[in-house]
Amino acid sequence: MIADIPQRAVFDESARYHRFLEYRVTGEIERDRLARAVASALHAARSSVGRPARIVVAFGRRLWSVLAPDAVPSDLRDFRIIRGIGGHVAPATQCDLWIWLQGSGEDENVARTLALHVALRDEFTLQLEQPGFTYFESRDLIDFEDGTANPKDDAARTEAAVVPGGPGAGGCIVLIQRWVHDLDKFKALDVARQEAVIGRTKAGSIELEGDALALDSHVARTDVEKDGVAMKIYRRSAPYATIARHGLYFLAFARALERHQVQLDRMYGVSGDGLHDRLIEFSRADTGSYLFAPGERALAQAVDSEASGSDPAGSGACGPEVSGSVVSGSAASGPEATGP
Repeated sequence: MIADIPQRAVFDESARYHRFLEYRVTGEIERDRLARAVASALHAARSSVGRPARIVVAFGRRLWSVLAPDAVPSDLRDFRIIRGIGGHVAPATQCDLWIWLQGSGEDENVARTLALHVALRDEFTLQLEQPGFTYFESRDLIDFEDGTANPKDDAARTEAAVVPGGPGAGGCIVLIQRWVHDLDKFKALDVARQEAVIGRTKAGSIELEGDALALDSHVARTDVEKDGVAMKIYRRSAPYATIARHGLYFLAFARALERHQVQLDRMYGVSGDGLHDRLIEFSRADTGSYLFAPGERALAQAVDSEASGSDPAGSGACGPEVSGSVVSGSAASGPEATGP
């Protein structure tokens, strides 16, 4: 039997424009009805623009366990609120369905968003729509390079991001959080103090070492090992900005939920060592969900074409071409997050 592979667009870092859509099921969770809606939405999104689609779809536990009960990773659960040191809170706003559109322009993402929403709106309630973009050379709005610690090659990305076996093999455990920055507060620090908060230099993005790397810096709190194994994740975050609200839509993929949770616990100061990540003094999360992005084969089987009357796999980012390298499409090295 051919193993499943992640949805192609997970590792495709070629897009400069993004749109993140978070939905909740409006009524009862009934498999065939919701599978038809999701399949129709994906078909509409792909056919609305005359170029290949780059789309990733993920599901919360309660929806995925109905769509594909035999393909639910054993560790998948809803996001739980974290009450950290100093009153810092990571809120839980668990969604059931998450769709990530990637495009070469906002026009492409808008066209796909409008098309897919028509197919979903009778069964799902939109709880968040967040456009994002690539900021200069993959920088966060705090002007530090984002994602420098990401795995650099196919094998490393697979080890970090892809469920290796058992239910859900070939898919990814996803963490999404929208972070709201206090840019005025952060930029009031001189460069040396900014670098101390992050744990890297602003110019050149060089990780600080020895006594220069503060134990409560972002790098120190999120660079984690367990039993000698680095708890790597694969980040695909995107900045967003208006004058009134600006920050980072944090997005990361992992082989196990624990890899996300251990970093969050260390950031919020609930890991037992009394330290927290100083970065959360300058940015706060206002959403939080854990999701599962199934592999291409599992997605096609769950959102069944017989139930939908359309071809959910189709052509484009999520079609089940289950062969070759796990990392297909364009994959540059991508962003250590400056928000978690």
